[in-house]
Amino acid sequence: MDYTMHLYHRAEKTESAFLFLHGFLENGGVWLPWAEKMALNGSLYIPDLPGHGSTPAWEAGEMFPHWAAHLMDVIGQHQASNGLVHIIGHSMGGYLALEMALLYPRRIGKVVLLHSTPMTDSPVQIERRKRQIELIRKGRKSLLIKSVGPSMFAPENRERLADMGRKLKAEADRCPAEGMIKTLEAIMNRSDYGELMKQKMQDVLLITGSDDPFMPADYYKTLLLEYPQMAHCHFTGCGHASFLEVPEASLEVAKQFLEK
Repeated sequence: MDYTMHLYHRAEKTESAFLFLHGFLENGGVWLPWAEKMALNGSLYIPDLPGHGSTPAWEAGEMFPHWAAHLMDVIGQHQASNGLVHIIGHSMGGYLALEMALLYPRRIGKVVLLHSTPMTDSPVQIERRKRQIELIRKGRKSLLIKSVGPSMFAPENRERLADMGRKLKAEADRCPAEGMIKTLEAIMNRSDYGELMKQKMQDVLLITGSDDPFMPADYYKTLLLEYPQMAHCHFTGCGHASFLEVPEASLEVAKQFLEK
C-alpha cells in the first residue's frame, strides 16, 4: 500500500517548520484560516491524517509511530536536518504531536495541545472506544458523529457557529467506517507520554475550555498538578475547539508561545 497523506501546506527550505494536526473525524482544512493568520516564520504543514479528509485509511497495525515517521520524512524534504518542528495538535492531533516528540526528541520543539492530554486512556475509556468500534462495525457510525460539530462547542457558541458545526458534522460523515475503526485503534494503543512530559513540560502549552465536554475541569487541573511547568491558557465560555470558538484570542496565545 502507498502510505501517503494529503497535505495543505506551504513548504519552503527553512530552519523551522510548523505542523498542524487535526482531531478525530476532522481534517486538515479545519486549520487553514487559523494557521494562515498566525503568519509564522517557517514552513507550514497541514495534513489530512489517515482515514480523514482526502487521505485513505492505512492498513491495520499502522499506528501513530508510522504516521509520525511519514510526516517527518515529508518535512525533511524541505527543512534543514537540524531544524526544529513545532506542532499544534487538536485533541487526537495532540496525541500524535507527543508521539512525534517521543520518537524524535531532537527534532520536535514546542508543542501546543488544544483540548488534548498526555495521559493514556483509562480502562473505562478503552472500553468505551471498543464499544464505539462495535457500533461502527454494525453500521451505526452516525451515533459517534453526534459528538462532532455543534456539540463540541460551548452552548453559548452553538448558534453563532451553526454553519461551522454543520460543516464539521458533514466532514465527519465522510470519514469511512474503516478509517474510523483504525483511528480508534491507534488512539487506544498510543504510547505513555508521562516520562516525556516530565522532560518536556516547559515546551508544552495546554489550552482548555470551561465547557469542554471531553475534558472537564477536574481532569485538566490534575494535569497541571502533575506537570506544573507546563504553560496553560484557559478560556471561559469555550468548549472543545478554542481555535474555532475564540479564534483571535487562542491564535494570539499560541503564536506568542511558539515565538518566545
